[in-house]
Amino acid sequence: MEEKRELLKKVNDTLLAAMKGKDEFRLSVLRMMKSKILYVNARGDLPDAEIIKILAKYGKELKESIEEFQKIGRAAEVETTRKELAVVAEFLPRELPADEIKAIVQKTVGELGVSSIKEMGRVMKEVTAKNPGIDGRLVSQFVRELLK
Repeated sequence: MEEKRELLKKVNDTLLAAMKGKDEFRLSVLRMMKSKILYVNARGDLPDAEIIKILAKYGKELKESIEEFQKIGRAAEVETTRKELAVVAEFLPRELPADEIKAIVQKTVGELGVSSIKEMGRVMKEVTAKNPGIDGRLVSQFVRELLK
């Protein structure tokens, strides 16, 4: 199976467009995304699935920041971080609704023939490998429900 390597090019192209359009905010977010990718691999020759994992982690960090800013009543920071998250989300696969994630977990448990909570790691690995960027917390929750 040929690994796709188009995501970094898309980030670079979007970064150039932001430079030309003098969109400072987008530019700073795109530069951060690119630096996170290049931090993992300096040449950036990662398959798209790996880049999705990196960007999903960044998106998760932003979501956590939003929650923290909301707790301490920092509305301006919440809004800025939401805009940042929106830029990152453009490069991630659409988030699956909970019912679809549950169906994927059920299907994977059936395919692997797993019946014990001790094999949770195997199910988690399989689901996340087939669906990069999937919400790991929901996957974990559904695996626990199915295997308890």
